[in-house]
Amino acid sequence: MTRNASLAALAALAGLGAASLPASAQPADLPIAAADGSPFPPGVRVRKLGNASVYTDAKGKVLYGLDMRTLLRWAPDPARFCNADCAQSWTALAAPAGSTANIRYPAGFEKTADDRFMDPRKAPDWTVIDGAQGKQWVYKGWHLVFTRAGAKARPADRDGADGNDADADANERRWNTLKYVPPPPKPAAPGVVTTAFVDGAYAFADREGRVLFTGKCERDCAWRPLPAPMASSGLGEWKVSLTGDEPEWTFKGKRVFVGTAGDSSTVPSGGQILRP
Repeated sequence: MTRNASLAALAALAGLGAASLPASAQPADLPIAAADGSPFPPGVRVRKLGNASVYTDAKGKVLYGLDMRTLLRWAPDPARFCNADCAQSWTALAAPAGSTANIRYPAGFEKTADDRFMDPRKAPDWTVIDGAQGKQWVYKGWHLVFTRAGAKARPADRDGADGNDADADANERRWNTLKYVPPPPKPAAPGVVTTAFVDGAYAFADREGRVLFTGKCERDCAWRPLPAPMASSGLGEWKVSLTGDEPEWTFKGKRVFVGTAGDSSTVPSGGQILRP
């Protein structure tokens, strides 16, 4: 099996895994999905850092994720990429003594299933892999977890950094503070309504991911109401209003409007994002 064949197979697997991830949370490289609510590794906590929530280790150092999908051109086994010079700058978040690796990546066009290891596309929040520095934690199946070595390093001074330090492609963006996105809420809402993580908290959105908002829409305004079926009786705090030209949804008695995208910048002046 050639090295190129191995990389091609892993690239295909990585592409399948990336397709299901939401377009939020990580400012660089591929995004991180919401947490699944499973227990954190010993000592790992969440704290606020600016406008984001990040994971930290037992000493309060910010955790970074090294996304193995960005390493396909550089390492036949991405899990063992951070050695030599890299290991001088980055310290793997070690798994407890006696831990057993429960995730790995297929070599080449390997098809034989191995029940000892998880599919990275279906992995829970925290798994253990055989890394270059020993058994270490992996987040969401793809992100090798590290702290920045050296007491003088600022908590997030390497967010979005490239490669080991300065020698890699400027577009790689391999290192990112490990963002925490809480598990999504499950409010009672009609089928056309879902939730999206917007500005550090969950908001209601439509099935296209466009943020929902409310507010006083003056006569002749261009805000787009969230349409509702005429026959629906509503669900929980969501009711159908028949007072306008077409039936539309209301939430807690307020009209609901649809933004043009999934962020707060699409909410017009006078509008307020709807949150669970």
